[in-house]
Amino acid sequence: MTAVIGIGVLSFIKLPGKRKIPEGDPRTSVSKALREGLRYAGKNAFIGLLLLSYGVFIFLSCPVGYQSALYTSRTFGSTYWYLTAVEIVGFAGMSLGGLIIGAWGGFKKRMMTLLSGLAAFGLLSVGMGLAGDFVVYLVQMLVLGIALTMIQTAVTTLIQERVDTSMQGRVFGFENIIYCGSLSLGMVVFGPLADAFPMRAIMIGTGVAFLLLALFIRLNKNMR
Repeated sequence: MTAVIGIGVLSFIKLPGKRKIPEGDPRTSVSKALREGLRYAGKNAFIGLLLLSYGVFIFLSCPVGYQSALYTSRTFGSTYWYLTAVEIVGFAGMSLGGLIIGAWGGFKKRMMTLLSGLAAFGLLSVGMGLAGDFVVYLVQMLVLGIALTMIQTAVTTLIQERVDTSMQGRVFGFENIIYCGSLSLGMVVFGPLADAFPMRAIMIGTGVAFLLLALFIRLNKNMR
């Protein structure tokens, strides 16, 4: 049903026609396009640091975002109500964030949207690690979804605004690789760590790391 809904929504989107590139043309090579995206990011200090920061963010977000069910079962209990509530609230937070960003558009300065989202994400991660009440935890998770939407939207918009139109496809392809790789690496690292250290400590530690990442971006001259 979710696939039918998703396909149904996308079927209403009209895309402008583009000149088709013949089969065998070197421009159709995926590996070549990705290499060009990597070279472009390497030469453009802003885009390179933005993608690097995005990769670090996805890596650090694994405990608070993708191990929430594990954290809930270990901290509050593994009842169906708790685990179901976590999934529903997480979805609701991101949906609400999408509606807010869609209506508001974020700050005029895209970097302010990114920094605000990162700072909020860090503070909420610390707060969720310290939460002793499940309802308080859920409220913070709801707001966390809004902060996540701010970050994702800001990164996407900054790439669209700062990258030449002819290179956007390549850079976005490289961004997708960074997302998948950072997420996989994060699960590989934080999964075993969750068995060796208290998850509260891990969430608080990554929350502090988010704040440091926001400070790094704020102070870096190449990110302006």
